[in-house]
Amino acid sequence: MRCFLAFEIPASVKDYLTQVARSMAKTLPGVRWIKPEGQHITIHFFGEISDAQVEEIKDVLRACGPYDRVATSLKAVDAFPGKKRPRVIVATLDEGVDIIRSIYHDIENHLTALGYEKEKRGYAPHITFGRMKIPAPILERDIARLECPRFLIDRIVLFKSILGREGATYEPLFALNLRAVPQG
Repeated sequence: MRCFLAFEIPASVKDYLTQVARSMAKTLPGVRWIKPEGQHITIHFFGEISDAQVEEIKDVLRACGPYDRVATSLKAVDAFPGKKRPRVIVATLDEGVDIIRSIYHDIENHLTALGYEKEKRGYAPHITFGRMKIPAPILERDIARLECPRFLIDRIVLFKSILGREGATYEPLFALNLRAVPQG
């Protein structure tokens, strides 16, 4: 089965990015906008793995951490690999990025010890919410300004990705809840 690991984001943020996509769609043709249920912050894409590997990954997640919930906010709309020939449209994150990267590196180190390949590119936490059908430059005037309030990331989820005619659908296989930070 095809799987990936991701930080889950709140429904309110997914709804907000869907509104941003609707606004940007008016001036930016040729984009397949991601449905709210497909929005997340990817940690690791595994590709095709076996049931035994799924169990192994669950064990790794149980052994990691514990991690605290992460307070973050959206920073800006950007494009990867760049705005001149973008493949994806993303929302970058502002605060909490160092904590997200720390959790990512910890999990990646555990996965690498099991033989999973480490990501070669630097990790830039982001939420993909659009995919370009044909790469064409994105102009600054076509980019929406983000004004989303702070939100909490409180779960890491191992998802099964099921490809279909309407795009991928995601089925959660395992979730690691992040701890509430003690007030005081």
